[in-house]
Amino acid sequence: MNITYQKYHHGNLRDEILRAAYGFVKENGYAAMSLRGIADECNVSATAIYRHYETKEHLLADVVAKGFVEFNISVEGKEEDDIFQRCENYLGFAFDNYNIYDLLFSQSVVEFLKFPQILEVADRAFESLLESVKQHDKSLNDLSASNKAIHIWSFLHGMSSISKKMDVAFNLPDSEMPIPVRSVKRARENLKQFIEDLF
Repeated sequence: MNITYQKYHHGNLRDEILRAAYGFVKENGYAAMSLRGIADECNVSATAIYRHYETKEHLLADVVAKGFVEFNISVEGKEEDDIFQRCENYLGFAFDNYNIYDLLFSQSVVEFLKFPQILEVADRAFESLLESVKQHDKSLNDLSASNKAIHIWSFLHGMSSISKKMDVAFNLPDSEMPIPVRSVKRARENLKQFIEDLF
């Protein structure tokens, strides 16, 4: 069967492919994505997709880079946001965009070192947190600030990863909630105190 593709692209097909792939991953996760499926979404032939992306990994690399840009914008928030608000921003992005967040930190899916476009924006994510730590406590030397930033990052990443997997349990009454889930919930509710305790 011959298929006629009606949509005409004025040199913007690569951008449209990325937009479609990002939307698909956000909604469905990265595992189910295929280049052929994205071609269908863009109303073009699979051949047209392969002119821009050699493999699924190459397309996912661009999705990761775009995801980190969106993540960084979200975490940095407003200029006046302090470290506490930026940590809330972090969790907000992770909970609202879990499938994208999952891809950003699933390095077994995309080998970051193969794709320079990822490394710069991925580094920015930690640099932003480090800058917030230094701004919060100007007495810290570089090593101490880095150590605190790593502690906070680990906590936020753990909260983001665990909480999503415990969605059902989080909706239980406190009396029925398993102790580990209750502990995670309390940690989430007392985020500011956790961070303050590190300083």
